[in-house]
Amino acid sequence: MELGQLKTFITVAEEQHLTRAAERLFTSQPAISAQLKALEETLGVALFDRTPKGMRLTLAGEKLLPQARAALDAADQVVSQARILRGEVAGKITVGVNTDFSFLRLSNLLLNIHESHPGIKLSFMNGMSADIIVDIRKGKIDSGFFFGPCKTADLHVLFLSEIQTAVVAPIKWADKVQHASLEELSRLPWVYTNCRCPFRDLIEQLFTGTDLELTKTVFVDTEDAMRDLVRTGSGIALLRMDDAERAEKKGWGIRWSGELPTISLSAAVQTRRVREPIIRAWLKSLCKIWPDANALPQAQQTG
Repeated sequence: MELGQLKTFITVAEEQHLTRAAERLFTSQPAISAQLKALEETLGVALFDRTPKGMRLTLAGEKLLPQARAALDAADQVVSQARILRGEVAGKITVGVNTDFSFLRLSNLLLNIHESHPGIKLSFMNGMSADIIVDIRKGKIDSGFFFGPCKTADLHVLFLSEIQTAVVAPIKWADKVQHASLEELSRLPWVYTNCRCPFRDLIEQLFTGTDLELTKTVFVDTEDAMRDLVRTGSGIALLRMDDAERAEKKGWGIRWSGELPTISLSAAVQTRRVREPIIRAWLKSLCKIWPDANALPQAQQTG
């Protein structure tokens, strides 16, 4: 039995589909099938039922999956300890990015990593907060930034900062927005986000306890789109406070004067990988660049 076979078994169990597992492992579907067949022959049990909808774990597969994960974790620990003994901290970290590079202080992070651990290479991938959390859990990326809470216990969450927010309107609407009531705000056209965006929860929180229906004029899934649509007069939107202040400074936006909820900014890694030297180096750099950073208690991590 090979570690690669165990990794294939775990990946197929998580994806429940051979093609998606192959994409995640950067290999072909026939190679995945061959790995599974070899592992099943070695173990003497069937691990999956092949169905029209994908791969479903058998009872034996369900019982063996936790042990397969534990075996792979143990192998990772051996590799990590060997690197520590060699005094080596090197490799590539792929990081999910949920907002502006400058806001996340990525230039400072890069500089700090390069100075302290020149053998570490960083790679950044853009994504939405909800997708980034899923990708970390699945091992598609090593770490990532996200807004809002994290409701899964298998991630080590590093709280970075509490972010102020503001409702921003086109400057031409200043007279009817700046001191508007919630009812007046609700009647204005809103630039809205989809259900996977944590900023949408803040908007709904703002109107909790009212029977008001918002006028949703357009749906977008990026902050760039929200800022641009406000700037061009298409509607109002909930933005980060730094965006709101920039909008006012540049003369294209005006803030609503009411009080708004904040949203947390955090980063995460898989809990099982926290002891890896390269992950420890990454977390240490995050703490240096974000001085208020701290790991959330387990109860808060799980929501």
